[in-house]
Amino acid sequence: MNKFKQTDLIYPHPWDERKPAIDNRVLFVPDYYFEHEKFTMPPLSDELLFGNDNPVNIEYCSGNGEWIIEKALANPNINWFGVEMRFKRVRKIWSKMMNLGLKNLIVVCGDANEFIRYYLGEDQISQVNINFPDPWPKEKHEKNRLIQGEFVKHMMRTLKRESDAIIVTDDPDYSHQVIDEMNRVFTPAYEMPHYVEKSDEYGSSYFNRLWVEKGKFIRYMKFQNQK
Repeated sequence: MNKFKQTDLIYPHPWDERKPAIDNRVLFVPDYYFEHEKFTMPPLSDELLFGNDNPVNIEYCSGNGEWIIEKALANPNINWFGVEMRFKRVRKIWSKMMNLGLKNLIVVCGDANEFIRYYLGEDQISQVNINFPDPWPKEKHEKNRLIQGEFVKHMMRTLKRESDAIIVTDDPDYSHQVIDEMNRVFTPAYEMPHYVEKSDEYGSSYFNRLWVEKGKFIRYMKFQNQK
């Protein structure tokens, strides 16, 4: 029987007192907060976070956590950040993590752009994974897409040299933008068209199964940081 329920995770501060916090293996990065730079992020080896010096991988757009839970279980000597914006989904990841006793996973509840900019230092991450980021398909909404401009530069800053950024999408238009943006500062691992449609190392996730069942082609892209 599962000991931890999703509703056991409570946001640590009222809205009008919001501030960054690390609580119950969750790093809370609050919305509409303008003093992120004043928060002192502890070293990743600190007991508040991972408590060791193992490599740290990260997944942005963690959804309900299926993919990263599987990876954390299979790779106990790697530490993992799972970044998810929606608190409802964070609760799902957290309850699974706690009931499985995973000590190598920290859930980040907050916006990926703010987390990567203010909370991660240079050369801290050994692998970046971005699974099915919102494609914002309408042209007027494209500016909301995650993988562009400043975010890509911060990926390069935080990712160790010769480490990989792996991005997965079912949206052809978004994949073209991803390739254009990433090729500005990263080196593609795959030859033209810089993606593959099968990846045995990927694992499983809700959206991967959903789009495959609907007959969509999944595009797996990998880029190396050679800064």
